Amino acid sequence: MSRKILVEIGPYESRGAIIENGKLCELLYEIQDSEKIVGCIYKGRVANVVAGTQSAFVDIGIHKDAYLTLTGVDGGDSDDDLKDIYRSPIQDMLKVGQDVILQILKEPTPTKGPRSTMTISFPGRYLVFMPKIDHIGVSRRIQHDRERDRLRAVGRRIAPKGGGVVFRTASEGLEESVLKADLDLLVKMWNKVEKKINSSPPRTMLHRDIPLTMKLARDFFSDDVEEMIIDSEEAYRSIMEDCEFLTPLQRASMELYKGKEPLFEKFGIEKEIERALARKLWLESGGYLFFDKTEAMHCIDVNSGRFSGGSDLEETVFRVNLEAAREIARQIRLRNLSGMIIIDFIDMEAPSHRAQVLKTLREHFKGDRNKPNILDFSELGLVQMTRRRTASSLDEIRKEVCPCCQGAGKIISAANIANSIRKQLSDEVRRYQTDKFIINAHRMVIDLLRGRDSLELKELERATACKLILKPQNGLDIETWKIEPVLERTSKKPERPQRRDRNFDRNRRPEQETAVIEGDPGVDEAKAEVEQPATDDNFDAPADDNEL
Repeated sequence: MSRKILVEIGPYESRGAIIENGKLCELLYEIQDSEKIVGCIYKGRVANVVAGTQSAFVDIGIHKDAYLTLTGVDGGDSDDDLKDIYRSPIQDMLKVGQDVILQILKEPTPTKGPRSTMTISFPGRYLVFMPKIDHIGVSRRIQHDRERDRLRAVGRRIAPKGGGVVFRTASEGLEESVLKADLDLLVKMWNKVEKKINSSPPRTMLHRDIPLTMKLARDFFSDDVEEMIIDSEEAYRSIMEDCEFLTPLQRASMELYKGKEPLFEKFGIEKEIERALARKLWLESGGYLFFDKTEAMHCIDVNSGRFSGGSDLEETVFRVNLEAAREIARQIRLRNLSGMIIIDFIDMEAPSHRAQVLKTLREHFKGDRNKPNILDFSELGLVQMTRRRTASSLDEIRKEVCPCCQGAGKIISAANIANSIRKQLSDEVRRYQTDKFIINAHRMVIDLLRGRDSLELKELERATACKLILKPQNGLDIETWKIEPVLERTSKKPERPQRRDRNFDRNRRPEQETAVIEGDPGVDEAKAEVEQPATDDNFDAPADDNEL
């Protein structure tokens, strides 16, 4: 398998692209001033201990408390020996108000805080150093028993007292002096953190993970990478000078890009990113995939689309599913989907076809660092899998929640909004002693209220016995409107009108309404209208547009 790494450094964000066999498979982002905190070490204060779930919530100074459990320790690519290090109940180890040192394992989501662990670790090029865990581990990917035993013996000799190491896959076959040099660097990093612990108050970050360019060189730049291309001379020199672990072959594979065309544009990465952000993704055969996200899981649906190849229906379905399995594995890595994922392949009758599709799906996840767990086909023909979350998905990085639909994906139709305004207008007419009202709404809603040749507006005016002034407001979203009564001046000082301000809330029924309170931006305008005669000269909109 050929691999290539592209690194693009920008003023606002840095990006890394991992290309395998000519196809983009993984994207890494580092946005300036972002809250990316995976790998960071904090001094926090326990806010709550939940004995029933054997978990705690720790205040680390961000918008949501960190979620902490004593089991499920993340050991990187190590063996399973690290599970259940802490065997005492959490209520015996942690108390509310206690200060703890923890490390972030997973980024926070809009609804959940970051996941954390008390097992502090410092990943290096060849091994992972754990300053407070007396444990020697070896990566599962190192399969030869003799090499595993050799590395464990080396670990016992070089590990500091009270600490432990986990040897990564890249450590296979290396001499003890090389491994010791890598460990010494990590021990120095821990010593700096240890000096800050006593002098720092709670809710303080004690250590931040290395920058993106250094992380790419440390975790991805191995001997099987053909080349690593960087478009920043400063980042290029930083890697060459600071990454002492790079071999002569790896240094020869480093290249500084000096072309005028942006690096990602030249290699077609930008187009791949656009495809990865789409909900519908076409396959080369004419089939397509649908990607949907719920609060609990990601759902992927496979459809045959325009594909009509194959000698019969079963053969056609099998070929579409095979292509879909390869692309789904790539897209999950590229989009960085995590948690529970459900894949709905097209139904296949032959057990051999289902087995081949499942085998293809698993094979294309071999290079994934986030350890997917893929189950067999269920009785309903669905494939269920889970994937570890270590960073935000591409969708979370590149997109924000729509201010109109709040992430629902749909909004109330303009026709329903117009009907709700008609109903509220009837209530306003009975409440206020006036024969004029101003309706502020989105232009699409105003057009429906006016109707063709203003017939709908005239009919509404006859029904309410009022003059209606329609004001289209492009600044309002389609679900927001205002109905304002125009009160005439009388000899007796009138009471301030309680203008009804209709701001749609999708948690309430359309009949509900909100009154304007002191300090509302529209109060001054309403007050000015009260103190002036309600003549047509008082309105700045043209008569032919608003008074039909």
